[in-house]
Amino acid sequence: MNSRTSSLSSISDLFRPNNPKGLRSRDLSSTRLSALKKEINTDTHLIPLKDLYTLLGTDPVNGLSSQKAQELLDYYGLNTLTPPTHYTVPKLFSGFSILIWLGAILCLSAYLIELSTKPDPSTDNLYLGCVLIAVDLICGIFSFFQNYKSSKIMKTFNSMIPMHTTCLRDGILNRNTEVRDLVKGDIIYVEIGDVIPADIRIIESRGFKVDNSSLTGECIAVPRHNTDGSANILESPNVAFFSSLCVEGWAKGVVLFCGDLTALGRVAGLAARLQPAPSPLSREIRRFMRCMSTCALALGIFIASASMILGYPFMQTSIFVIGIVVANIPEGLQPTITASLTLTAKRMVTRNCLVKNLDAIEALGACTTICSDKTGTLTENKMCVRHIWTWNKTYSILDKEFENFLQNDQALNSLKICGALCSNATVVKSGVIRGDASEKAILNFLFNYCDPVTIRKRYPKIVEIPFNSVNKYQISIHLNEEKKTYLLVMKGAPECILSRCVTIAFNNKSISMTEDIKQAVNTTTENLANTGERILAFADCDLDSNEYPLNYPFDTENPNFPVDELRFLGLIGLKDPPREQVRSAIERVRAAGVRVMMVTGDHPATARAVAIEVGIATTPSCHIVTGTELRNMSPDLLYLTLAKHYEIVFARTSPTQKLQIVEACQKQGGVVAVTGDGVNDAPALRRADIGISMGIAGSQVSKQTADIILMDDNFATIVTGIEEGRKIFDNLKKSVCYILISNVPEILPVLMFILFSIPLPLGVMTILCVDLGTDMWPAVSLSHEQAEQDVMARPPRTSDPLVSNRMIRLVYLHLGLIEFAAGMFAYFIVMAEHGFYPSQLFGIRQKWDNVAVTDVEDSLGQEWTYAERNELERACQATYFVAVVVTQMMNCIICKTRYNSIFHVGMKNNVLNIGLIFELILACMVCYIPGVNTFFKTYPLRLRWWFLALPFAALMFIFDEFRKHCIRNHMFGGWFNKFTFY
Repeated sequence: MNSRTSSLSSISDLFRPNNPKGLRSRDLSSTRLSALKKEINTDTHLIPLKDLYTLLGTDPVNGLSSQKAQELLDYYGLNTLTPPTHYTVPKLFSGFSILIWLGAILCLSAYLIELSTKPDPSTDNLYLGCVLIAVDLICGIFSFFQNYKSSKIMKTFNSMIPMHTTCLRDGILNRNTEVRDLVKGDIIYVEIGDVIPADIRIIESRGFKVDNSSLTGECIAVPRHNTDGSANILESPNVAFFSSLCVEGWAKGVVLFCGDLTALGRVAGLAARLQPAPSPLSREIRRFMRCMSTCALALGIFIASASMILGYPFMQTSIFVIGIVVANIPEGLQPTITASLTLTAKRMVTRNCLVKNLDAIEALGACTTICSDKTGTLTENKMCVRHIWTWNKTYSILDKEFENFLQNDQALNSLKICGALCSNATVVKSGVIRGDASEKAILNFLFNYCDPVTIRKRYPKIVEIPFNSVNKYQISIHLNEEKKTYLLVMKGAPECILSRCVTIAFNNKSISMTEDIKQAVNTTTENLANTGERILAFADCDLDSNEYPLNYPFDTENPNFPVDELRFLGLIGLKDPPREQVRSAIERVRAAGVRVMMVTGDHPATARAVAIEVGIATTPSCHIVTGTELRNMSPDLLYLTLAKHYEIVFARTSPTQKLQIVEACQKQGGVVAVTGDGVNDAPALRRADIGISMGIAGSQVSKQTADIILMDDNFATIVTGIEEGRKIFDNLKKSVCYILISNVPEILPVLMFILFSIPLPLGVMTILCVDLGTDMWPAVSLSHEQAEQDVMARPPRTSDPLVSNRMIRLVYLHLGLIEFAAGMFAYFIVMAEHGFYPSQLFGIRQKWDNVAVTDVEDSLGQEWTYAERNELERACQATYFVAVVVTQMMNCIICKTRYNSIFHVGMKNNVLNIGLIFELILACMVCYIPGVNTFFKTYPLRLRWWFLALPFAALMFIFDEFRKHCIRNHMFGGWFNKFTFY
């Protein structure tokens, strides 16, 4: 046993049903993932069949014994795909949710402290803690369902497994063997319509063709037979892979790999086990969380120190610290971001872009690289005839005069008959054509100019030699019922057909084949192939009726009819055409600074031609990297190749190599989007920052794995997604700024309460009402704002954070302070109207909050009981709350733009306009509805108190318009641009 075979055996042990000794479940999962990422390294398709039978302990005549099969089944397990182990609970304790959980725990802790130290503790902290837990659970459950994708991916893969197959064991052929019971060494039979139940090596076959699109993404049927294998098993003609469909012929094979170790099993394992890259938004939230945690910790330490200096008891100090930490948490931020992304996702559905993972919207806006599959993504995944060549003339079927040429050129008519006859494609009653993609394309083409079915009736097929990769041609013999003679037709590779022809059809006659003509054919073949077309050559021969009379016994095993000295008819060029609007879409994407690379399993020449046609490559000298070259590249060399060549095309790549390319692009610091429609694209779609699948032509696996599905299969829809992603990021900045500004007038009253010992200006419940009530609709409505400039005219953001230092300066040192000033002004006015002037409020809190003190004297000499003081405090807190609401309404208008004047933009966002009305109505409900104002500890306000904050709202508007004017005109040496433009 050589090293490659023994290496494969050790990998097989990793996927046994029982964990290998010494490996924990998590370690085993990681080890399995590392093994799946490696290229398949085996020689079981290269060694002689006799040696293979010995290695597998099987017999091609009798198959495995039932006892041996059962032993292998017990050791290696069923021929199924193993689902990965998931750890979903930690998803509830990650990202911004950690801060909210911390806030909830601190609130409940504060309530318990008060419960143990006071006979009548306030329930505010209890309510706040419960609300925070509810918010976090809702967001966590939403995240759970977003991350539940992996198990559904594996279910989709398992749906591709057939239930039964034909298997030889103990010398008995069982046509109803359960596929899950197959093991290595089993001898199986497959025929047309069967799905290959495992990776098998062909022992014998006849006309056997399989559709490998589940692995390669290419829908062309490929022949498989017992021949020498290629070094790369994925390109080996003597191996048929699990999940491939037999479209022609039959085959007998020996099972090489089962379950997780099949080529498709590896793809499934990677797709289900890979963890998607953290989205740019999640990274921004983590960064913001660290910033807020640092601020909260610093403030907590400051308050603790100040409280101890001022002589507060330890329990009271603890409550103060908890209060200030909780006040720092913007509870409404996470629901705002989630709601904004959800609304954007709904808007994108109307533009044929279905979003499954909300973070992918913003990630698409930050995208720097698109790795696009070719077939079905850039092209239509439908072969069609593009060019026809007969002697000395190349016809484009798009030419309006082509139909006239077809009627007047006898050589074209002969080619038309040959194309209809030398084909195994069939036409069902519904008019649907079934068969090989190339043959379907030719029949579709012929239906535009004649009736191939009628031609076939006039020339019934007698015998056929199917296409195989050795001969590279297909022959069929037909009876000409009119002349009672036989017509032989042939098609295949141009070089093979050309070598068998002695004449060539020219108009209504045949002329001798000369070297000049052969050179012309070869030149035309090369020119058409360079445009990405697949070239087929056609030839025919009228068999002499004397030599081949009616009922002649044709022998296809040992041909007793001519396969040489034929008449060359011409060439047909077939191509999978690019989708409409793809080229213009790629031009727009590249203009936006996004790099587009092609990653395909197709031939390098075809890949280059399509890349040039759609605009991925601008010159024929674009860099091409094949799968073989990639296999020999070190990670560092691949990194350098990506850095050196901007225009690059990867061809003949395997699923693991696509994954390798994606990870290399991410290593460069890029945000990578991967487009694909096949099963083979699943690992790359899963690992990418944004996985994009096709909705119509895409496989169920690719759609299950992807973050975004293009419902119209149009690459141009990606442009819409990038545009929406960039716009929502700009608008999220506005929403975050709006939310954070209200944080300032919520934090500072707590500091005033602790440090200056004044009655509390803003209660816990009113803070909660602002964060999760009045602020929510306006904050979400900002996601509906139109872009302030052409977002596609700028490069992807690389160092532009969601919450920047400039935003923090604007929020905490400018607009937030104005809101705080408005609230405190309203608070002091109400207190003064009732006899408590500001100078008297400082240091009064100990008496004010003491239930036993019933004679607190105001500035006018009036005495206030605890109940009266409590009612006045509620009125002051309600006034402060209303001042915050009024200034937040102005803040929302200000945040509509980041640098344009509001007079330029106007108030066209009706969702925001309604949101402002909603904010005002909700504030009135909180203050005036009995029961509601009791719960939130507010008070029915006098009408004049509503207007106390208006001067501050006007000041905010004037200041921000002046700031934006300075930004637009770079005034004061660009100071405002540098320090306040977010």
